[in-house]
Amino acid sequence: MSELLAYPWFVRGLIAALLLAPLLGTLSHVVVARRLAFLSTALGQAALTGLTLGLALGEPIDSPYGGIGGFCLLCALALVWVKRRSTLPGDTLIGVFAAFTLGLGICLLVAVTQRFNIHQIEAVMFGSLLTVTTRDLVLLAALGVAALLVLARRYNELVLDSVAPPLARAEGIPAARLDYLFVVLLTAAIVVSLKIVGALLIEALVVIPAAAARPLARSLRGQVGWSVAIALLATLGGLFVSVRFPVPIGGAIVLVLALLFGVAFAVGRRPRGGAGESSR
Repeated sequence: MSELLAYPWFVRGLIAALLLAPLLGTLSHVVVARRLAFLSTALGQAALTGLTLGLALGEPIDSPYGGIGGFCLLCALALVWVKRRSTLPGDTLIGVFAAFTLGLGICLLVAVTQRFNIHQIEAVMFGSLLTVTTRDLVLLAALGVAALLVLARRYNELVLDSVAPPLARAEGIPAARLDYLFVVLLTAAIVVSLKIVGALLIEALVVIPAAAARPLARSLRGQVGWSVAIALLATLGGLFVSVRFPVPIGGAIVLVLALLFGVAFAVGRRPRGGAGESSR
């Protein structure tokens, strides 16, 4: 451990892991409560498209936040706008947006790779410790603090609107404003996390911590605490796995998350009986 701390890239990766866990762990609980797991996949694919758009327009490859952030935010806001005005199920609309962004991204990727080596953008696709800079950490810390402050203020409203929409409307909670606010927070968190986790793997760190926390917790606040703890174990575990073995950190984090989910499912509390018993 002391030898690894002598390497600046490892220290930056360690700081990034410590910053990511509270942000994505807390967001994970709200994502699962609002049934938006599929949305994180769509935004990850949109990030890949935003990356290629930014590079095609001349954005530097080591700091592609303009293209990624702009395109992801545009897609997220457009999705909420369409969802609130359509009778189609939300997952169907997300699937349409995900297919569109992925198809556009693949087409643009062919054009971009004529100017850049495909390996230069693998860091955004799969995550990489070597490309994390001090500027990335400052941006991650600033947006993370801002997002957590907003979540702390609006957490009760978000959860109530997620589990009991009619009651939320009766309480005068602005559902539309919450929808837009949360997708903006989620988009910002995904954008600043891409260099560590990767666009194609970000869904796991947004969904699995809350899914693993549910059988372990006894209350909603307990679920948030467990979700953050699981996200922290996964990011730190993925960091050390990626250092020990030649694998991308994003893939390593996903493997650790899958292991933690299996352990939580095995040892956590489950409802007595099952579907078969309840139907008798």
